[in-house]
Amino acid sequence: MRSRLPVLFAAALVAQAQVPASKAEATAAVETRLRKDVSFLASPELKGRGNGYPELDAAARHIEGELKTLGLKTQVQRFPFIAQVVRERQQAVLTQDGAPRPLAWGRDIEALGLSGDADLKAKPILFLGYGLQIPGGYDDAAGLDLKDRVVVIARTVPDLDAFAHLPRGERSLLARLKKLESAKVAAVLVLEDAGLRPLQREEGPVKVDLPVLGITESALGGVFGDLPARFKAIRESGRPASQEAGQATLSLELGLRRIEARMPNVVAEIPGRDPKLRKEFIVLGAHMDHLGLGERHSLGGAEARGQVHPGADDNASGTAMVVELARELKRSRPRRSILLLHFAGEEEGLLGSQYWVQHPTHPLESVKFMLNFDMVGRLDPRAPKLLMGGLGAPKTALEAARKFAPADFSVSADVGASVGGSDHMSFSQAKIPTFFFFTGLHGEYHRPSDTADRINYAGMARLAAFSRAVALDLANADQVPAFDPETAKLPPMGDRGPMRIAFGTIPDYADNPKGFRINGVSRGSTAESIGLQAGDILIQFGDKPVKNIYDFMGALGAFKPGDKAVIQWLRGDALMKAEAILKGRP
Repeated sequence: MRSRLPVLFAAALVAQAQVPASKAEATAAVETRLRKDVSFLASPELKGRGNGYPELDAAARHIEGELKTLGLKTQVQRFPFIAQVVRERQQAVLTQDGAPRPLAWGRDIEALGLSGDADLKAKPILFLGYGLQIPGGYDDAAGLDLKDRVVVIARTVPDLDAFAHLPRGERSLLARLKKLESAKVAAVLVLEDAGLRPLQREEGPVKVDLPVLGITESALGGVFGDLPARFKAIRESGRPASQEAGQATLSLELGLRRIEARMPNVVAEIPGRDPKLRKEFIVLGAHMDHLGLGERHSLGGAEARGQVHPGADDNASGTAMVVELARELKRSRPRRSILLLHFAGEEEGLLGSQYWVQHPTHPLESVKFMLNFDMVGRLDPRAPKLLMGGLGAPKTALEAARKFAPADFSVSADVGASVGGSDHMSFSQAKIPTFFFFTGLHGEYHRPSDTADRINYAGMARLAAFSRAVALDLANADQVPAFDPETAKLPPMGDRGPMRIAFGTIPDYADNPKGFRINGVSRGSTAESIGLQAGDILIQFGDKPVKNIYDFMGALGAFKPGDKAVIQWLRGDALMKAEAILKGRP
């Protein structure tokens, strides 16, 4: 093979020289437009396009302006979003042995954003461990009357054998709060072992019907003795260790105000040319929001908080891609109409796409297929790989779409739950088949380093050409593939067993014939400590062979924190191995 390389290289040069100038110029123009849009959306001036930020509206205006320039009819759909939670009245006094001690807000105690208001006088305090109540099993509240008491619980539930059968949903703080709410407790104090969290909107419900506050161990002042030792005893014995606080009581006054913002979804339409089919729509969607200054969901650690999270790949890339496809599809004049949707609120739980599906600007029954673009800016130039999912799409439709890919363009296609959590899920849940376009996770994901200079614009231009072909195939087909309920199934969160190990790999979801390739490792993780790097291919985890991400996840599930496992991986052609001491999830 080596002797033929110069010949192949020369042939490639000849082929490149024969490309018409107009085609090369057109491709360069696409790259220039994509670079311009991504650079604007990921610029420091847009401050990470955080939900509730005015800069997200600036992004929406830019997108709408580009679409109007094409002569498209546009509209901005607004939906409500709790952008900020503020305290309007607050007082907390812990009384122990008859001596009242005021607690300092923001230092000793702080409300959670979902907290209800409070006006409590001298309510008795009860230590309730993790606040778990498992019928017929581990029960922190066994034999206790919780009504009208202030209960203290840990925020996180550790990975103990006693909890191994507990569905993951039952371990969540919200699930535990709901049970305590049913028990009519007066308030819940959540022990924050990593320090108090700032008062902000919580993910999930806007409000629960009881006061919920974070508190530090030092603020409790020894009310329950040595708390670390108490939790250690629970972990070692697997048995509850609830405790009354003697004569200690809490008086609490709390009033919270929730400040609402009106979030933008940008909508535009390319009318179809066919008199019969133009009333049907193929949706092209992308979310335009990101993490702002990293107050929530940042993976950059404490030092990243307050820094702009530009979100160039996530998801300025997908936003720019949909705008570029609008330019190209308008010229193509497809038979069906194209509906262009740019969503807000994706990072807070698919809020914008869910709102659109529940309050569609166009008849929902007229939407026949949805293409979602989320993180499409990091195509590997050495081995171009697109991860393409089909949630609710027939497998045959996914295979048909792959045929439009260039010969050197690897398309790893999958259906079902493995295709990623993004806005296409809102459409699949509405029984609309979807394709998901995604070029993979990387070490800059949800970090301040996800910047515009790291984007592969030539790769985006190639992906735009492929996506255009897929969209036109759907828009021009006599019959659009029907929704397939089998490929739309997602396992309920509450039915999954707990994943007890945090290993710290950033996965490459594309198929790899050698094993499970990783795109990087998390800082401070077990994976980092044993020397794993981006590009390594895991082939063995303990006694479990690893051929793909599913084998890897299955292998993790067989271990518990503290176990040792020998990990084997390939780095290029070299076989490497190391013994790891596995850590539990935080």
